[in-house]
Amino acid sequence: MRGEGARVAGGELGASRGSHGRRMGAGVAGWEPGSAGGNQESGGKGEAMIFSSARCPVGALVMWCRVLRHGLAAGLDPVKLFRQQSRSGPAVLRPVAAALAQRLEQGESLGDALADYLDCFPPLFVELIRVGERTGHLEETFQVLEEYYDQVQSIQRQFRSAMTYPVLMYLAAVGVITLLILILGYLGGQGQAVTTDPLGLGLSGISGAMMFVAVALGLPVALLVGLKLLANKVRWQSQLEAFLLGLPGWGPAFLLLALQRCAVALRMGYQAGLSVPKVVRHALEAASNAAFTRGQSRAVAVVKKGGSLTEALRASGAPFPDEFYEYVQLGEQTGNLPEVMERLSRNYAEEAARRLRSAATATAWAIYALIALMIILAIFRIASIYLNALGQAAG
Repeated sequence: MRGEGARVAGGELGASRGSHGRRMGAGVAGWEPGSAGGNQESGGKGEAMIFSSARCPVGALVMWCRVLRHGLAAGLDPVKLFRQQSRSGPAVLRPVAAALAQRLEQGESLGDALADYLDCFPPLFVELIRVGERTGHLEETFQVLEEYYDQVQSIQRQFRSAMTYPVLMYLAAVGVITLLILILGYLGGQGQAVTTDPLGLGLSGISGAMMFVAVALGLPVALLVGLKLLANKVRWQSQLEAFLLGLPGWGPAFLLLALQRCAVALRMGYQAGLSVPKVVRHALEAASNAAFTRGQSRAVAVVKKGGSLTEALRASGAPFPDEFYEYVQLGEQTGNLPEVMERLSRNYAEEAARRLRSAATATAWAIYALIALMIILAIFRIASIYLNALGQAAG
């Protein structure tokens, strides 16, 4: 990946500001990242990339960002925008939109209003809105978020597409073996089959078929349900992504996604003119991965003592690659950190999508191998029984 970021084209996003974006930013001039009740050390917030939260699907975030960006660019009142979303926006977010419209009408800032929904919205969404609101860059912030979550949505679609055929093949194999257990169990009861247990696992007849289906389908379904429940619990998502970093094939992809979020946050923080301690805290939190958020206090302490951003990120103990440190150092030395981080974030997004496709392909082949193993075992089991029977008859 070294050097690829420099080859990725990516100009600066426009810095146009809507009048309402400036007005909404005035209410949070003293904002500190994480001041609205977030625990900066717990690392208890995150956003899953493959499994969307049912409370806030990625598609709904993309629609919200697009509507709000265009509305602010047209000079529309944010209160009217959220009221419109409460009537015609994504159904799952309509109650939230109505509540936000009411609180904005009462004079609250959008960042303060979102503070009560930290268990609903991803931290990157909330944190960047606070920064954009503070500096009057809300329109640009929603554009950045729209592009980011649109990439996330594309990754999810690619993953689901890649896994559809292997899952169908697995279901077909389970169905074939279940029928084999049922048929041989019936024939065995009639004295017309040498064996009633094709797998050699003591499974035969209706009860054996039901047990096989319960195990073969129950375990994957339980895993998927567990992951979905974790995706709906924002506080557990960063822990899940930290765990997935050690998963072969998938770990590098999830690391790239965390690095992309961190790069986006660094870019926005520097463009907003935040102090370096705030930028560091904000970037590590936005990574939405417990492996990054655990060392926030150490990183902030380094910059408060006069250390550079590169030194602070190293002190955090987060799994940043050497490439990331080199690009951050380059941005610090040249004074072009936002531009460098923009290119790097786009590079990481492309590389993460490629790694996820590779991981999905490898997982698909693993499923094919499992299916083949199940069928081969059944075939050899039946063949050996019939060969033994023929041998005994010949003897």
